[in-house]
Amino acid sequence: MLQLQRAFDEYSHWQTKEAVLEKELQDLRREAKRHRQFLDRLRRDPDFQDAIARKELGYGKSDELLYRMPEEKADEPQQSQDP
Repeated sequence: MLQLQRAFDEYSHWQTKEAVLEKELQDLRREAKRHRQFLDRLRRDPDFQDAIARKELGYGKSDELLYRMPEEKADEPQQSQDP
């Protein structure tokens, strides 16, 4: 009887593990689909290419002025402006 219980427990463990892996696989497939759609749009849509270049690379057009503000780091303390 004890051996049967151990076998059932192991079977249950593997069923649970299988369900978790199936969920991860579904999530990865959805993510891969989003990446494929992004890349397809990036290859085919010049307006999207322009928007991504502006956003990710900070590109602008020749007649534009771009202002880049320094990023504040969360782990650095803020300096006080008080004298």
